Formats: sequence, structure tokens, C-alpha cells
Amino acid sequence: MKAKFKNSDLFKGNYKKFKLAALDIDGTLINSHHIITSRTKNAIKKAKDAGIKVTISTGRHYRSALSRAKEINIDAPLICSDGALIKDFSTNSAIYHSLSKEIAADIMKTASQYDDFKIQIFTEERKINIGSSYRSKYFKRFLREPLKHSPIGYFNLMRDFAFIPVTNVKNVDEAIKAMEEEPLKVVVYGNERQEDLKLFIEEITKKYKDEISITSAIDNCIDILRGGVSKAKGLAVVSEKLGLNREEIIAVGDNINDIKMIEYAGLGVAMGNAPERVKSKADYVTADNDSEGLAIFFEKLLAGEIHAKETLPQTKFCQSES
Repeated sequence: MKAKFKNSDLFKGNYKKFKLAALDIDGTLINSHHIITSRTKNAIKKAKDAGIKVTISTGRHYRSALSRAKEINIDAPLICSDGALIKDFSTNSAIYHSLSKEIAADIMKTASQYDDFKIQIFTEERKINIGSSYRSKYFKRFLREPLKHSPIGYFNLMRDFAFIPVTNVKNVDEAIKAMEEEPLKVVVYGNERQEDLKLFIEEITKKYKDEISITSAIDNCIDILRGGVSKAKGLAVVSEKLGLNREEIIAVGDNINDIKMIEYAGLGVAMGNAPERVKSKADYVTADNDSEGLAIFFEKLLAGEIHAKETLPQTKFCQSES
């Protein structure tokens, strides 16, 4: 466990100690309209120009994260599926922390015994979706919420989720047959009785103990990974590859699956929209994602204005162009 910074410590004039920034996507890099604002892009570019490499560390599927990685021109290996896949664009090499097929299959069978649980499997190139058409669910959701986002916001949402490669199957047995390689993770969405998901977690945790890791970024939904896998694990792999110490790393996130990454980094940053549980683990709390909190953080960092354990006041959202 790293020593947390004391309130008297300042990073003033010392941003050059940081060599890598790992950014979550949803609730961090993008606002609630699914846009990376111009201000955020500019702030990231200035951080890179100042010598800080930038990557993405996300629970998203690789194909869903890829477009965002290209949008900000990351220059370090991409961490996706909560650390289960680390992909280096410069060499096209990948490191996998996969879940065994046997455990994945058993977990899916267990989940299928609970009424109305929804299950997805992540592999490197696609999702396997059990149940009704994956894309149809997205289209129906958009039709229920017309004009919620701008046209570019809807485009981003469709590109990042609806149009990634997906194999639809009818049941768990078909999903098991469709797994051509060991999966990166199994995602289970609970039903309306949230206590059922808690019972499921207790059941699989008791059976598999440290053979699995469980995290979450969506209410009433869990990600099940190989034991020990997390965004922090992915960040450790990247830092070793780049020859960096954890003290030279910045991690920014907003949700439960970001906690270990925030604790691992030399400077752990929570977004203003993060739950208190996440904020309490951070060295610094910036403004929320709809107030361009990520841009504000980088601007203050490069200006030498970051104070450990500082929490920025939340400002009124003013949407910039993408």
C-alpha cells in the first residue's frame, strides 16, 4: 500500500516527475453526452507535449475503447476489460489475463439459475451476448430517449457500443460453444431484486475465492475476471514495460473499478462525479465530468497548482464542441 500524500505536500512546479497518465473513459474522459470536449483534448495534448505519456484504462471492451484511444492519440499501451487485456499499438502485441473457460462456463451456468440475469462474455475481438439481439436493445433504448444527446453524442454511443462485433446466442450452452478462446471477463447484470446479485456474488466468491476478481462500474452489474486482475494490475504491467515507477504515474477515474488504480498511482485523482468511496481513496478530487474536470486537472497540474487532498468546487456545466 502506498503512502498517501499529506495535506502540506504540494506538486507545485514538479509536474515533470510524472511520466504517464492513465485515464478512465466513462464518467472521466467523456461527459454525460458521450463527448470528449475540445478543452479536454487540448489539455491532454499539452500534458503530452510536457512529457507525460497518456493512455486509457477502462472496463470497456477493446473495440469500444479503441475509438476513444485514437481520438486522443494515446502513446502508451491501452488497458481495457478492467486490466484483462493490455494492447500496445506500436508493436501490435498484447498481454492477456484471461479467465479459464471452465470457470467462466460454471459462473455462467450459476448465473443462469437466477431469474432474468443478463450475461455477456468479453473476448479480445468481440462480445458474446446471451439473449435477445444486442443491437436491438440499444436501438430500443435510443427510441425511448429521443433528443437526449446531440447527434455526435448518439454517433459516439452507437459506434462505441452498438456496432462493435457481437455474437448473439440463445443460452449458456451456446455461449460456451461460442468461446473459441479463454474469455477476458464475464459480465452479469442483475435483476430487479438486487439482493439476488448479492447472493450470486457470495455463491461464486465462496466457490472460487482468489481464483476470480469481481468489480463494478454500473449499478446492479458486476464484472468477473481472473483472480488478481484489475486496472491497477494493467497499469503495473504498462509501467514495467515503460520502465516507470508507480510514483511517476497519474491515474484518473470515477468508479469502483478505478479504486485500485487510483491507490496504485503516485497521484490518484477522482472525478467530482465519483462516489465518496472513490474520492476517499484519491490524493486529489477534480470537478465532475460535465464540468470538464479532467481538463481542469491537467491545466492545474501543468500550472503547478495541484495540492494533495484538495477537492475542487463543482462548476456549472458548459458543453464545448467535440
